[in-house]
Formats: sequence, C-alpha cells, structure tokens
Amino acid sequence: MRNPKAFAVAVVAVSFLCSSCYAVQLAPVPEPEARAALDIRGVVVGECAADGSGCETFEYSEVHGVQWSESALTITGVVHAPGADDHGQISTGSFPLSDVSDVMVREFDGTRASIIVAAVLVGASVAISFAVTGKSRDGVPIGSLR
Repeated sequence: MRNPKAFAVAVVAVSFLCSSCYAVQLAPVPEPEARAALDIRGVVVGECAADGSGCETFEYSEVHGVQWSESALTITGVVHAPGADDHGQISTGSFPLSDVSDVMVREFDGTRASIIVAAVLVGASVAISFAVTGKSRDGVPIGSLR
C-alpha cells in the first residue's frame, strides 16, 4: 500500500480545519431583504426564560430547503433531536413568524479561526525548528530512542 502524498494529506487537514471555523449561533429574525443570505439551521419558538424554559428549539443537522413567506418560515431537512423518534429523518416544519423568537444560523466564528490559525503556526514553527536543528534535546538526534 502506498503512503498518501503530503499534498493530499494537507488538503484534507485544511478542509477539516476550515469546516470547524463555523458555528451555529442564534440570531434575531432578519428583515425580509436579508433572509435569503442566511444559512438557517433551526428556529427557536417562544420566548426563553433565563432558565431556558418557555421556548422550544427545532434544530436540523441538514437543511434541504428554506422558504420564507410574509407570515411563516418553512424548513425541510434532517431533524437533529438525539433520543427522539424523528431523529435523523427528513421532515418539513412550518413556523409562524409571530412565534419565532430567534433563528439558528451557521456563521463564521472568528475566535475559533484565530485559535486554529495560532495552533497551526505554533505547530509549524516547532516542526521547522526541529527540522533545522536536527535535535530535540541537546546531543540527542531526532528519532533516537535514547
């Protein structure tokens, strides 16, 4: 079996790192002109109290379609509800906009991206310093078991 090429490994690693820079966050219901640009992942129906009661969350792991009307939001996708009967099944939910307090959107998270970039830079600089010096400790060559 052949070893994977370094470029292929780098491409796969970068794709995983980039995908982890996105997070699902709550946002208020947007104005009609901004609705088409959002990557909707779910809705929060009702007003949430400080302890989390009084509201219901509908989250989708995959969204196949989102339709906005003047009075409702309709989402078709795979339900993300571990432990529930409909977990992992495709369903369509229609939510009156008067009841929707927040929408769950997938957005770029700058904090995660900064941490990932910093970790990659530190890791690369450590690897380069080992490669340039050829030693991990004084007098011990890299790869030596002693």
